[in-house]
This record gives sequence, C-alpha cells and structure tokens, in this order.
Amino acid sequence: MHTQVLTRTLPSNFETRSGEATATGLRIEGYGATFNSPTHIRGWEGDFEESIAPGAFRKTLRANRNNPPIMQWNHGRDSRVGQVPIGAYDVIEEDSHGLRVEGDLFDNPVVEPIRQAIAGGAVRGMSFKFTVVKDAWRDNSGKLLKPAEVSDLLWSPGQRGPLQRTLLEVELHELGPVSTPAYKSTSIKLRDTLDPTMDLRKLILNGLI
Repeated sequence: MHTQVLTRTLPSNFETRSGEATATGLRIEGYGATFNSPTHIRGWEGDFEESIAPGAFRKTLRANRNNPPIMQWNHGRDSRVGQVPIGAYDVIEEDSHGLRVEGDLFDNPVVEPIRQAIAGGAVRGMSFKFTVVKDAWRDNSGKLLKPAEVSDLLWSPGQRGPLQRTLLEVELHELGPVSTPAYKSTSIKLRDTLDPTMDLRKLILNGLI
C-alpha cells in the first residue's frame, strides 16, 4: 500500500490526469479521470503503464460527500493563483466512462485568464491529486506481481516490461485544470450557454456580445 500523496502532471513529483475545452461563461464540466485508458508514466516512481479501474473513486466520494475536493489550477503551483481555489464543484460522480465533474469558476480577475484559456482551447486537461489505497501491478504478459517483484522490476523490467499498474482505489484530495496533463482521454469545457448572472457590462468586456 502506498502512502504518498500523488498527482500526475508532467514533469512532476506527483501523479495526475487530463481534458478538452470550449465555450463561454463560468460553468465547467467534464471528466477529471477516465477508466481503462492506459497512459505512459515516466517519473520519480518509475517507468510504466497506468490505468484507472471503474470504482476506484467510489469509497472516497462516499466518505467525502459533504467535503468535496477543492478545484485548483495546476495543483496550486501557479505563482499568481497559488493554492487559492479557483472555483467549486457541485457534481463529482463516477459513471461508466470515468469521474464526471461539474462546477463554477469564481468570478474574479485572477481566475479570468484561466477561464479564457479553457474557452480558447489552450487548456485542454484536468488532473487530480490522490493517495493510492489499493493498486495492482502486472508484467507485460499479464502476470500479477507481488510487491517485492514490483520493487525489483520497476526500474529494470527487462523483457517483462513495461509494467502495468491499475489503480483500484484512491483517496481523492484535489482536481482541476492543468496546462500539461498526463491522461489525454479526459475532458474539460465551459458550458455553451451564457451564465445568467453575468451582467451586460461583463458580457461586453468579455467580448460575448
């Protein structure tokens, strides 16, 4: 069992995930993670293929029903935004495709460049910070590996590589848009419909009318 808090933005000391962008307003929606979509991980923890199993988020979502993970930009590493949340989620759930999210970006000058980057398609990814509760490792023939074998093969798999890691259960801490996601199969977009709370002046300033 791993105890490190991880993310997967490249390059990074952690483990992270991915997305796609469109539209106008402050409402975002998409997938912070997708199931059974292998991605190549190369970092401090090794060089391997990783995928997320359906149900990996089920327990953490149930346990934190009233305390959802925070929404940050680039895992809070941006020098301007820092670790201040850029918005709040009101939907985080698993479906057959992955971890589906909906929420609203905060309406302030610090968050506005991020909103514009998502709207313009320059930011197309999401990522999440997590702790691994349960995972499974196999070699390239599909043989299940014991923990001692993983340690021996992770850096020098030889003919048995690349190793294949499946995340079976994780504890979710944070997720949000990132500039360099590792998982290319997730999505983030701004809703096509205008936010009804945006006044006429803001619409004009943002070039929406």
